[in-house]
Amino acid sequence: MRGFEPFKVVSVVGAIVVLAACGGGSPSSGSGLGSGALLVGVIAPFTGADAALGPAYYAACLAAAPSINNNGGVGGRQVSCQKFDSRGEPADGVPAANAMIAGNPNLMAVVGCTSDEAAAVAPIIDRAHIPMFCMTGQTEFNKTTLKYFHRLVPADIYDAYAMVGSALYGPGHTPYKRAALVFGNDIGSQAFVAPATNAFTKLGGTIAINQPINLAPGTSYRTEVAAMLATHPDVILTEALGAAGTYLKEVKTQNGGTMIPFIGTSATIDPTWFQQVRDAIGVNDLVKYYAGVDLGYSFSGPAYDEFITNLNAAASTFADAPKYKQRGSTLHLYDGIIMTALAMNATNSKDPTVYNSKIKEIANGTSGATVVSTYKDGVAAIKAGKSIQFVGAGGLNSFDAYNNSVSGYIWVTYDNQGNEVKAGQMTPQQTATIANAGGI
Repeated sequence: MRGFEPFKVVSVVGAIVVLAACGGGSPSSGSGLGSGALLVGVIAPFTGADAALGPAYYAACLAAAPSINNNGGVGGRQVSCQKFDSRGEPADGVPAANAMIAGNPNLMAVVGCTSDEAAAVAPIIDRAHIPMFCMTGQTEFNKTTLKYFHRLVPADIYDAYAMVGSALYGPGHTPYKRAALVFGNDIGSQAFVAPATNAFTKLGGTIAINQPINLAPGTSYRTEVAAMLATHPDVILTEALGAAGTYLKEVKTQNGGTMIPFIGTSATIDPTWFQQVRDAIGVNDLVKYYAGVDLGYSFSGPAYDEFITNLNAAASTFADAPKYKQRGSTLHLYDGIIMTALAMNATNSKDPTVYNSKIKEIANGTSGATVVSTYKDGVAAIKAGKSIQFVGAGGLNSFDAYNNSVSGYIWVTYDNQGNEVKAGQMTPQQTATIANAGGI
């Protein structure tokens, strides 16, 4: 965990307005959809060690807003996006969350809230009765009592188990038996260590070294890499956002110019991560030695087509937006924003205490629900008196009693251009074996 600095001043990044600035009165139950602009708050690290996370979430909002705004808005109300920088620290996330809520009475939803700061900011957002779609994998949210919390991706334990599955059962290699755990010393990265250790060792593997690394810029990792190589691992399991390139380059240098196979979490399916590691060790070694885990996205269909169109158009506001076309978190948060807007339409309410519960119904569907894939089609079905189920760019969601949606995992690699390539898929039996070993 990075140092807790209670008096650090928060940095709240300025608004980027898609079509209109926020304004208007506060929500009230039964008063219809109201008037004035609506805001989606993106609270995440935009600076600090995990600064690569925030842009993926911001891109999701920039793609979702025109899907809504170009199709009548929410009862005519336009949606805009604003960044709130948590810096990946609870001490900074709390004032950022308070500023976001206090300054924006027409806040319709919040996206982001990563494992770094979610434990501190999610209760604040929940008390304000604002639906949130958090990208935290912490197990404390597996059975959360927060009514406004939604998680569209599995908990970190499932990412960890998928990495173990890749090491033991993945294609293209004999089972790895000695793993080095090289994870950042931040809250989010360290969440993978215990479940990976538990599952890997109970299935016959050995943890050669558990090495939390400092993610501060300028760290050379010469000493850390020397210590890791001395344990002779045959694979590295890793998430060290912002530091992976430097660390892996040092591995190649100290290992006589030869890489060790490395397996990354789903957060390493990211254009910034790809570029940093490619530039550090070369694209050929990245493609040859890297394996990752991800959810089973199709990257196709009407929802994805609209997502891509809007994501590409968002380059005029955020130049890197199109790079997130295969980023799972971007797809899911896009869907979360669309589902929130549809829930407001379905309940004819601007009051989140009214429309919040409708989000789950729209995601899971009810008997006889009409399946829709775009905001436009969803609004049309609602106006026709139909109940709907939204299957969006990230695919089908299935929320449990705690508003957690869990999907199956695939094993992936990269091609030379940084595109995700499916290499295999965990079978139900493999998933059950690893989960049982991990203690689920």
